[in-house]
Amino acid sequence: MESLQDLPHNDISWRIWVGAFSTIIPATVVVALRYVARYVSRAGLWWDDYTIAVSLMFNWAMVSLRCVQVAKFGLGKHAYDIAPAVFQSFGKSLLGSQVIYFTNAVFTKASLLLLYYRIFGVVRGFRWALAISFFLVIAYFIAASTVSIAGCSPVSKFWDPSLPGYCVNEVAFFRWNGFGNMALDILVLCLPYPMAWRLQTSPRQKLILTGIFLLGAFVCVVSILRITSFSFSSLEDATYVSVSPSTWSSIEQSVGIICACLPTLRPLVRELNGNSWNSAKRNSASPTASNRSCFPFRGSSGDEENNIGIAKPVCAQQAIGSKSATPESGLLGSRGRESWQPDQRPKSPTSPVFLGDDVKRQIPRPETFA
Repeated sequence: MESLQDLPHNDISWRIWVGAFSTIIPATVVVALRYVARYVSRAGLWWDDYTIAVSLMFNWAMVSLRCVQVAKFGLGKHAYDIAPAVFQSFGKSLLGSQVIYFTNAVFTKASLLLLYYRIFGVVRGFRWALAISFFLVIAYFIAASTVSIAGCSPVSKFWDPSLPGYCVNEVAFFRWNGFGNMALDILVLCLPYPMAWRLQTSPRQKLILTGIFLLGAFVCVVSILRITSFSFSSLEDATYVSVSPSTWSSIEQSVGIICACLPTLRPLVRELNGNSWNSAKRNSASPTASNRSCFPFRGSSGDEENNIGIAKPVCAQQAIGSKSATPESGLLGSRGRESWQPDQRPKSPTSPVFLGDDVKRQIPRPETFA
């Protein structure tokens, strides 16, 4: 039997710091940009925006708990390098981190499902699919949280193995609830594709929408890495062997929040691209030219979101006195509309759809799929 001096005494707690803060900070920035995008698009805030904010708060709570585990309870060190009382305190905090993880996951998935309802909720069949998905997500949360808390009888045996009683196989539970979480991620990821491809729009725009939603596949990759990190067979050295799963759990939740926010950022990208194009156009214009020739004018790369195409304008001299050339009306060519008046836009500033108005009108009514 090896003596205590011959055992390794390395500290790998730095992995927690790197994994947690390298992802939660970008997640916080992306959530902030989501709210900016809502303001820019005048879409208003809805439950999907509120639930992702709650998810971010739980994510910060989990990262804060990880920091306490590293600083106070010896996370990253071997169990034989810390006092037994400290090891028991770590077990209590580990139980709390599991519940926070499940809560974080359910709020992130709920935000995505509410976003889908916001976009495609006019279709009755899709509403049923969303309702079933909501039921599965809530059922996962209740089952996982219940097993996590009541997996040991008495509960205190989870952090004090010397007590009489029994516990479920914690490592197997961690691994299998990871599979369940990944299955729900795949389900939520695949939900919007049939609706996106049923839109009466161009194949290019369908590919753009599909690509935006497909970005959520990154969280599935992280979920696989988290599952594979449960390579140990027991929790006797929990403060050391749980570092990799804890790190990937933090990364997984932050990446999930980022993926849930990416589809909502397109109006902001469109606005930034539009401002960059207008600035470049002003800089390239010659102030001394009296007879400027026509030049191709395009909207920002995000204009396909509202699908109101802008035709090539007539020369400035030809457009003098034309009502359709005024800044208030614009020239709208791809839809065959000769002018646009502000009162033709939806007057409600709380439009629930992050897509443009014309795309929203292209979503078939429920009876189309009956």
